Amino acid sequence: MSKRLLIVTAVLLYGLVAASPVSATRASVDVIENLDTVLAVAMPDDFPLGSLMRADCSRLVRVERPDGSAVETQTCTLSAEPVMVPTFQGVPPEQAFRLSGGSCTWTSDYWWNVAGSPVYADSFSYVVTPAGTVRATSTYPAIPLSCE
Repeated sequence: MSKRLLIVTAVLLYGLVAASPVSATRASVDVIENLDTVLAVAMPDDFPLGSLMRADCSRLVRVERPDGSAVETQTCTLSAEPVMVPTFQGVPPEQAFRLSGGSCTWTSDYWWNVAGSPVYADSFSYVVTPAGTVRATSTYPAIPLSCE
């Protein structure tokens, strides 16, 4: 039994030592607090009429991987502040509303807030609950997309 334990321990130690160069290159993490955004809370045929709302985001976390790609996650709450175009103003959904999309349809709230520039996501997904809670995730390639 002790020989088996010794072998298992040796294999585990080897795995930890062999993995250390990979784990030595870490992702970078940046957090922004107290920002706002505008997002769809419905997708009617005559979008954007009656379908947009502002949201106050308590937190946005951007994790940039060693290869330069990134993931952003946001936690927000729908706001009572109206959107700029009154006919676009929506209301909280009666049931959870989920929206997702691909390249060039979502811009990074992180980059809008730190540099005032549009950086487009490769993909995004968010859910808005009837209580007004919003959870959003967006992904970004290492080389920024050119969307025109």
